[in-house]
Amino acid sequence: MKEQWMEMLREWGGHEPAQILIIVVAAWMAYELIRHLVPRVTGLVRGKDRFYALPWIPLLRLIIILIALVLIVPVVIEPTRENVLALVGASALAIGFAIKDYISCLIAGIIFMFERPYRVGDWIEIGGTYGEVVHLGLRAVLIRTIDANDITIPHSTLWHDQLSNATSGAHDLLCVAIFYVHPDHDNALARQALFDVAMTSVYLHLDRPIVVVMKNLPFGLYYRLKAYPMEAREQFKFIADLTERGQFALQEMGLKMVAAPAAVAEHA
Repeated sequence: MKEQWMEMLREWGGHEPAQILIIVVAAWMAYELIRHLVPRVTGLVRGKDRFYALPWIPLLRLIIILIALVLIVPVVIEPTRENVLALVGASALAIGFAIKDYISCLIAGIIFMFERPYRVGDWIEIGGTYGEVVHLGLRAVLIRTIDANDITIPHSTLWHDQLSNATSGAHDLLCVAIFYVHPDHDNALARQALFDVAMTSVYLHLDRPIVVVMKNLPFGLYYRLKAYPMEAREQFKFIADLTERGQFALQEMGLKMVAAPAAVAEHA
């Protein structure tokens, strides 16, 4: 193999090193010119147009590198048919290895087009990131979090991470407010109070059920108030409203709120 690659090299007449050096220096100067000049020029235009222009800088740098390689390769390697085919084959193998992750994302995207584990408008959680699906591409899904941050997650993430879909193509989204209460109280009255809190919420979807779940724990009673908001995007306002008014209603009844141990609160 080594002998074959050595046969591909051209015999130098003496000026080739200087020619390669000139190409490398010219490419480096063009590279630096784009790196410093383009941001300054785009800084003179309007903000929106500037952000459209700046993403082209990496592409221009890549073009400069490719042009330099195209000019250098014929100087180093004899441009015969066999040599060109061997070089193209080696380049294709290297490129394929470099973009294997990208190809994996594309394959996952094609599969998910038929399985549809999430759709635009769904509220999902992947790898600890929770938000609304605002765009589905062939390679990745764009999620907008509760802090209005757009996060791009490759489809191939689902090869090894779990997906939690809170809506699954529907408009309904179940919200849960949690309360830990001292066990010395009337359970029926507490459940009714939490039910009334949900019924009087301005965010409540009246056509969906309200459920109050109770569980006895060693340190107290554990209530889960489950209800549906009118809009999925109001889920956090809805949970905050249920939590605030629910805690107030329980305290008005004379109930004592307790703090859950960290291990219990994490799995609530």
